[in-house]
Amino acid sequence: MNTYTNIEQIENYLSILKNSTFKKELFLKELLLNANKALHTKQNCEDKEVDFEAMMEVYFEPSDSSITIVDNGIGMSKEELNSFVTESSYKKVEKVLLDNSLIEKELGLYFIFALAQKISIISKKHKEDTAHKFISDLNSFDIAPCINEDYSGTVIYIKLKDEFAKEFTNKENLITYLNDIKEFVDFDLFLSYYDENFQEKVEKIN
Repeated sequence: MNTYTNIEQIENYLSILKNSTFKKELFLKELLLNANKALHTKQNCEDKEVDFEAMMEVYFEPSDSSITIVDNGIGMSKEELNSFVTESSYKKVEKVLLDNSLIEKELGLYFIFALAQKISIISKKHKEDTAHKFISDLNSFDIAPCINEDYSGTVIYIKLKDEFAKEFTNKENLITYLNDIKEFVDFDLFLSYYDENFQEKVEKIN
């Protein structure tokens, strides 16, 4: 595992985010906009799979206090995953916090770190043989190859902190948030979950 070198600075940023009045659901919008961009890139590839159908999905699991965002877009390489945790990322947070005009555009992604106990990302770049898995908590992170024989795409698993789990694993809340976001995405968006009878349910949002 790799240890973050600027842990005190990160903790300070996350404390500000956590206690701010900014909308916490910005992280969901940011992740889905990233997925939308990845799907556009994949769709424009001349060598994409013949049966490619672009989609993104949000899955929530209250018993696990988790939310997962999935897309079958272009995917990320090891280097692109690594850039997710560079110190420059946190310097951008500092810039954002000092400039309110940048909040809506730049801040959403970093709410993940404020709301999450743990983050796991599995991504496979289009036409690459190896997928990579990124695991992070506040103190450390690791990126390693992993087995993924499926097509390209990204799976982002977020284990939520207790104080945020109820809000972001609630069906009605998520439908409200996704309805606000759907006008910004160009591909099929689904919400999936298991009902009280442990039957999987998938609802199309747009």
